[in-house]
This record gives sequence, structure tokens and C-alpha cells, in this order.
Amino acid sequence: MSQKFSASDLETLTNLTPDQIAKMSFEIAVARLEQVVDALEQEGTPLQMGLKLYEVGTSLSRRCANVLDATEARMVQIRGDLEARQEVDFDPEKDGR
Repeated sequence: MSQKFSASDLETLTNLTPDQIAKMSFEIAVARLEQVVDALEQEGTPLQMGLKLYEVGTSLSRRCANVLDATEARMVQIRGDLEARQEVDFDPEKDGR
């Protein structure tokens, strides 16, 4: 655990909305997820606050996974384009997971 979180810090993390999380870059989402994990590991975090942190952390984790999946899909598309020397639209049903 790298940091002691104040009640204000915890409130800031728990007030992240799904819309805010959806707009975060990968790097910011990872940084906030690390903060959430550190806050959950901190002794003395009230149960309700811990539950809300867990909820926010799950949303941040999904955001990161979605960005990574989209990046991987684009890389597969680029690799296919280079091999086939033609541009092909990405089809998530065919090329995605």
C-alpha cells in the first residue's frame, strides 16, 4: 500500500460515475484502479465505502479490458491488412471475441 487515503480522497473515488469512467483514457483508468485497490487494502475503510470502492473498481477494470480488447482487435485488423494488402472493415462478430 503506497498511500493513506483521507475520507475526502475516498469520496472522490467513490463518486466516479459510469459516464466519467467510460470517457477515461486507458492510462487514467489504470491509475484510478490502482488507487481503488490501495484504498481497499487500507485498514479502517468502512464497509459501505469498501463496497462502493469495489463497484467503482469493477467498472474501471471493465473499462481497461474494453480498451485492451479494442486495441487487440485493431492490431488483428492491421495485421490482416498487411498480409492481404487490402483494407477490410472490422467485424466484431467474425474478428472479435
